[in-house]
Amino acid sequence: MTRKQSRSGMTMLELVVSIPTATVLIGAMAMCVTVMMRARSQDDMLFDRTYNLSKALNQMASDIELATSHVSSSASHLEFVVPDRNGDGLPEQMRYEWGGATGANANNILWKYNSSPLSILFEDVGQFSLQLNHALAATAVPNHLRTEVAVLKSLDAYPDGVFREQVINSGNHIGQYFIPDVPGTGKRWDLGAIRIMAKAADSNVDGVLQIRVMRGDTLTRLPIAPILADIKIEEWRLGSSYQWLDLPISPIAWQSQGIPLCLTIGYASGTGDIAKIQFLENGTGMPSNTNLLTSNNGGLSWTASNSSRGMRFYAFGFYDGYTGNRKFLRSIDLRLGSALASQQRLETSILLPAVPEIP
Repeated sequence: MTRKQSRSGMTMLELVVSIPTATVLIGAMAMCVTVMMRARSQDDMLFDRTYNLSKALNQMASDIELATSHVSSSASHLEFVVPDRNGDGLPEQMRYEWGGATGANANNILWKYNSSPLSILFEDVGQFSLQLNHALAATAVPNHLRTEVAVLKSLDAYPDGVFREQVINSGNHIGQYFIPDVPGTGKRWDLGAIRIMAKAADSNVDGVLQIRVMRGDTLTRLPIAPILADIKIEEWRLGSSYQWLDLPISPIAWQSQGIPLCLTIGYASGTGDIAKIQFLENGTGMPSNTNLLTSNNGGLSWTASNSSRGMRFYAFGFYDGYTGNRKFLRSIDLRLGSALASQQRLETSILLPAVPEIP
């Protein structure tokens, strides 16, 4: 007898029996695929949120670490000045601000560049923490009756302010009228140093600046005699970009509280333009009794602006009973967290090499 051939197909009974089993298996496989796709989708969302937080943190840190001046700050914003970026020779003013947890800009990081309006830079930021770390410094003053130096008056950078510059040559000079801020009544004060924002006008650095401190007239806000200090600064000491220039001044003898001063910067010698001095205009909250002075005839006559314009400067000195310290910004701790996933947080500590002073 011959052996029967093996079957190559399925009987109807076997097919009917296997269909429910195959349906269960296919359903289980579909469920597994769905779960895997959902997990993948959640992973992608988590990655995107982390990436966006990281991008926001990195951009803010890269800008903040270049800060040369502190404008204003709070728990939800920081406004500061960085060196020139657009090639006009003037610094830029930036502001980062968190929109908070509620309101029209909830969970948004807003950004402002110079005088442009605030705009949304990053979304989905539900947590924002900004901590400024200061260092206090006392400066010893030899042969003087005071042990620490105070900021008598300053005008640096203010919200909405626009930076301008004045070229110094034989005709064009610039100046600043100010009344030192000395708290209390009946106290004497003395000027010890001036800081201005300046740079060389060109590569031909053969010029000499003449910087004077004079009395100011309370009514006209213009310089008057006597000349209290007279300093000459060679142009080669100025950099090719704007930077603070510190000018020590020998004590000019004790002054009475409320006496105004005028700081003038003009031409002493040299070829063509010899320097550029930076000033600010239309800043919000600019201090009173800080009027910009300009002259177009070599300092023979002066014109005073209103308080909406002022030279970037610091006046350091001493006064009776001063017990404070100068404050410098060393670093900033920044933390951001996702609005949609509270467990997602990033933080960093930003060092500020310029160590800007906060009046």
